[in-house]
Amino acid sequence: MTYAELERLAINKLREMRGKGESPNPVVASSRRLASNFWGSAWMKQLSLCEEGGLSLSPGRSLLRHFCVLDLRISIGRIDAKVMGEYVYDVSIGIPPLEESILETLRRTCSSRVSSLVALLEGKLDADLLSLLCDPTHGLLPQPEEWRMSCTCPDWSEPCPHEAAAIYAGGILIDENPSLLFHLRQIKPEELLQIEAFPPSQEDLDTQQLGKIFGIELSGN
Repeated sequence: MTYAELERLAINKLREMRGKGESPNPVVASSRRLASNFWGSAWMKQLSLCEEGGLSLSPGRSLLRHFCVLDLRISIGRIDAKVMGEYVYDVSIGIPPLEESILETLRRTCSSRVSSLVALLEGKLDADLLSLLCDPTHGLLPQPEEWRMSCTCPDWSEPCPHEAAAIYAGGILIDENPSLLFHLRQIKPEELLQIEAFPPSQEDLDTQQLGKIFGIELSGN
Protein backbone atom coordinates (compact mmCIF):
# COMPACT_ATOMS: atom_id res chain seq x y z
CA MET A 1 0.00 0.00 0.00
CA THR A 2 1.15 3.54 -0.67
CA TYR A 3 1.55 6.00 2.19
CA ALA A 4 -1.29 8.07 0.72
CA GLU A 5 -3.56 5.01 0.95
CA LEU A 6 -2.43 4.33 4.51
CA GLU A 7 -3.13 7.94 5.43
CA ARG A 8 -6.70 7.68 4.12
CA LEU A 9 -7.20 4.44 6.03
CA ALA A 10 -5.81 6.00 9.21
CA ILE A 11 -8.05 9.07 9.00
CA ASN A 12 -11.11 6.92 8.38
CA LYS A 13 -10.18 4.58 11.23
CA LEU A 14 -9.80 7.49 13.65
CA ARG A 15 -13.22 8.75 12.62
CA GLU A 16 -14.65 5.28 13.19
CA MET A 17 -13.02 4.93 16.63
CA ARG A 18 -14.39 8.26 17.77
CA GLY A 19 -17.80 7.40 16.39
CA LYS A 20 -17.81 4.34 18.66
CA GLY A 21 -17.14 6.54 21.68
CA GLU A 22 -13.45 5.67 21.95
CA SER A 23 -10.93 8.36 22.89
CA PRO A 24 -7.76 7.65 20.90
CA ASN A 25 -4.63 9.69 21.45
CA PRO A 26 -3.17 10.07 17.93
CA VAL A 27 0.34 11.44 17.54
CA VAL A 28 1.16 13.59 14.52
CA ALA A 29 4.49 14.99 13.33
CA SER A 30 3.95 18.75 13.52
CA SER A 31 7.31 19.60 11.96
CA ARG A 32 10.06 17.94 9.95
CA ARG A 33 12.38 17.98 12.97
CA LEU A 34 9.74 16.13 15.04
CA ALA A 35 10.88 17.87 18.24
CA SER A 36 11.58 21.44 19.29
CA ASN A 37 12.33 21.17 23.03
CA PHE A 38 15.40 19.76 24.75
CA TRP A 39 14.38 16.25 25.83
CA GLY A 40 12.38 15.52 22.70
CA SER A 41 15.33 16.63 20.57
CA ALA A 42 17.67 14.44 22.66
CA TRP A 43 15.37 11.46 22.04
CA MET A 44 15.42 12.09 18.29
CA LYS A 45 19.21 12.49 18.30
CA GLN A 46 19.53 9.13 20.05
CA LEU A 47 17.39 7.57 17.30
CA SER A 48 19.63 9.17 14.67
CA LEU A 49 22.64 7.49 16.29
CA CYS A 50 20.74 4.20 16.20
CA GLU A 51 20.16 4.63 12.47
CA GLU A 52 23.84 5.36 11.92
CA GLY A 53 24.49 2.07 13.71
CA GLY A 54 22.36 0.22 11.16
CA LEU A 55 18.90 0.19 12.75
CA SER A 56 16.11 0.69 10.20
CA LEU A 57 13.79 3.37 11.56
CA SER A 58 12.89 5.52 8.55
CA PRO A 59 9.72 3.55 7.67
CA GLY A 60 8.42 4.46 11.13
CA ARG A 61 8.97 8.16 10.45
CA SER A 62 7.00 7.85 7.22
CA LEU A 63 4.09 6.16 8.99
CA LEU A 64 4.13 8.86 11.66
CA ARG A 65 4.08 11.65 9.07
CA HIS A 66 1.05 10.06 7.40
CA PHE A 67 -1.11 10.03 10.56
CA CYS A 68 -0.74 6.28 11.10
CA VAL A 69 -0.10 6.44 14.87
CA LEU A 70 -3.75 6.27 15.88
CA ASP A 71 -3.21 5.99 19.61
CA LEU A 72 -0.17 6.11 21.87
CA ARG A 73 0.19 5.99 25.65
CA ILE A 74 3.29 6.21 27.81
CA SER A 75 3.09 4.60 31.24
CA ILE A 76 5.66 3.44 33.75
CA GLY A 77 8.30 1.54 31.79
CA ARG A 78 6.31 1.09 28.60
CA ILE A 79 4.88 2.56 25.42
CA ASP A 80 1.67 1.14 23.98
CA ALA A 81 0.30 2.14 20.59
CA LYS A 82 -2.12 1.34 17.80
CA VAL A 83 -0.56 1.91 14.40
CA MET A 84 -2.24 1.78 11.01
CA GLY A 85 -0.87 -0.62 8.43
CA GLU A 86 -2.88 -2.90 6.19
CA TYR A 87 -4.79 -3.42 9.45
CA VAL A 88 -4.57 -1.73 12.84
CA TYR A 89 -1.65 -3.27 14.72
CA ASP A 90 -1.04 -3.23 18.46
CA VAL A 91 2.48 -2.25 19.47
CA SER A 92 4.04 -2.66 22.90
CA ILE A 93 7.52 -1.42 23.84
CA GLY A 94 8.92 -2.20 27.27
CA ILE A 95 11.72 -0.05 28.70
CA PRO A 96 13.57 -1.34 31.80
CA PRO A 97 14.44 0.84 34.78
CA LEU A 98 17.68 2.75 34.56
CA GLU A 99 20.53 0.63 35.95
CA GLU A 100 21.12 1.48 39.60
CA SER A 101 24.83 2.13 39.02
CA ILE A 102 24.03 4.66 36.27
CA LEU A 103 21.30 6.26 38.34
CA GLU A 104 23.61 6.59 41.35
CA THR A 105 26.27 8.28 39.21
CA LEU A 106 23.68 10.73 37.89
CA ARG A 107 22.40 11.38 41.41
CA ARG A 108 25.88 12.19 42.71
CA THR A 109 26.70 14.43 39.76
CA CYS A 110 23.37 16.24 39.65
CA SER A 111 22.74 16.67 43.37
CA SER A 112 24.99 19.72 43.68
CA ARG A 113 24.22 21.18 40.25
CA VAL A 114 20.46 20.84 39.70
CA SER A 115 18.39 23.02 41.99
CA SER A 116 15.24 23.47 39.90
CA LEU A 117 12.80 20.89 38.63
CA VAL A 118 11.75 23.31 35.90
CA ALA A 119 15.36 23.70 34.72
CA LEU A 120 15.79 19.91 34.64
CA LEU A 121 12.59 19.31 32.67
CA GLU A 122 13.37 22.14 30.26
CA GLY A 123 17.00 21.04 29.83
CA LYS A 124 18.31 24.42 30.99
CA LEU A 125 21.47 23.13 32.66
CA ASP A 126 25.16 23.55 31.96
CA ALA A 127 26.47 21.81 28.85
CA ASP A 128 28.66 19.28 30.69
CA LEU A 129 25.76 18.11 32.83
CA LEU A 130 23.43 17.82 29.85
CA SER A 131 26.09 15.81 28.03
CA LEU A 132 26.20 13.38 30.95
CA LEU A 133 22.41 13.09 31.18
CA CYS A 134 22.21 12.41 27.42
CA ASP A 135 25.23 10.13 27.15
CA PRO A 136 24.29 7.42 24.59
CA THR A 137 25.31 4.57 26.89
CA HIS A 138 25.28 5.98 30.44
CA GLY A 139 22.52 8.57 30.33
CA LEU A 140 18.75 8.67 30.75
CA LEU A 141 17.86 7.75 27.17
CA PRO A 142 17.16 4.05 26.51
CA GLN A 143 19.46 2.14 24.19
CA PRO A 144 18.07 -0.07 21.38
CA GLU A 145 19.12 -3.27 23.13
CA GLU A 146 16.94 -2.26 26.08
CA TRP A 147 13.75 -2.01 24.03
CA ARG A 148 11.46 -5.01 24.43
CA MET A 149 9.21 -4.71 21.38
CA SER A 150 6.21 -6.61 20.11
CA CYS A 151 3.74 -5.94 17.31
CA THR A 152 0.75 -7.91 16.05
CA CYS A 153 1.82 -7.41 12.41
CA PRO A 154 3.38 -10.31 10.45
CA ASP A 155 6.66 -8.42 9.83
CA TRP A 156 9.59 -10.19 11.51
CA SER A 157 12.01 -7.25 11.30
CA GLU A 158 12.97 -5.57 14.55
CA PRO A 159 11.90 -2.94 14.85
CA CYS A 160 9.10 -3.36 12.36
CA PRO A 161 7.79 -0.10 10.81
CA HIS A 162 4.92 0.06 13.31
CA GLU A 163 7.26 -0.30 16.30
CA ALA A 164 9.57 2.34 14.81
CA ALA A 165 6.59 4.69 14.36
CA ALA A 166 5.67 4.21 18.03
CA ILE A 167 9.25 4.93 19.12
CA TYR A 168 9.28 8.21 17.20
CA ALA A 169 5.78 9.10 18.43
CA GLY A 170 6.96 8.50 22.00
CA GLY A 171 9.66 11.10 21.41
CA ILE A 172 7.03 13.62 20.30
CA LEU A 173 5.07 13.10 23.53
CA ILE A 174 8.30 13.47 25.54
CA ASP A 175 8.98 16.69 23.64
CA GLU A 176 5.59 17.98 24.83
CA ASN A 177 5.88 16.57 28.36
CA PRO A 178 9.50 15.78 29.36
CA SER A 179 8.48 14.19 32.67
CA LEU A 180 7.37 11.18 30.57
CA LEU A 181 11.03 10.29 29.92
CA PHE A 182 11.61 9.94 33.66
CA HIS A 183 8.33 8.02 33.88
CA LEU A 184 9.61 5.59 31.26
CA ARG A 185 12.89 5.06 33.11
CA GLN A 186 10.97 4.61 36.38
CA ILE A 187 12.69 7.40 38.26
CA LYS A 188 11.38 10.59 39.81
CA PRO A 189 13.02 13.72 38.41
CA GLU A 190 13.17 15.22 41.89
CA GLU A 191 15.72 12.51 42.79
CA LEU A 192 18.24 14.57 40.83
CA LEU A 193 17.49 17.85 42.56
CA GLN A 194 19.61 19.75 45.06
CA ILE A 195 16.87 19.25 47.65
CA GLU A 196 18.94 19.94 50.77
CA ALA A 197 20.24 23.28 49.58
CA PHE A 198 16.89 24.38 48.21
CA PRO A 199 13.95 23.07 50.25
CA PRO A 200 10.60 23.12 48.47
CA SER A 201 9.34 26.04 50.53
CA GLN A 202 12.01 28.25 48.94
CA GLU A 203 11.49 26.99 45.41
CA ASP A 204 8.80 28.17 43.06
CA LEU A 205 7.88 24.60 42.20
CA ASP A 206 4.22 24.34 43.17
CA THR A 207 2.17 21.88 41.14
CA GLN A 208 0.01 24.61 39.65
CA GLN A 209 3.02 26.36 38.08
CA LEU A 210 4.46 23.13 36.69
CA GLY A 211 1.07 22.12 35.38
CA LYS A 212 0.83 25.37 33.44
CA ILE A 213 4.32 24.91 31.99
CA PHE A 214 4.04 21.27 30.99
CA GLY A 215 0.32 20.57 30.93
CA ILE A 216 0.65 17.81 33.52
CA GLU A 217 -0.36 17.01 37.07
CA LEU A 218 2.46 16.37 39.54
CA SER A 219 1.76 14.77 42.89
CA GLY A 220 3.40 16.17 45.97
CA ASN A 221 4.08 12.65 47.22
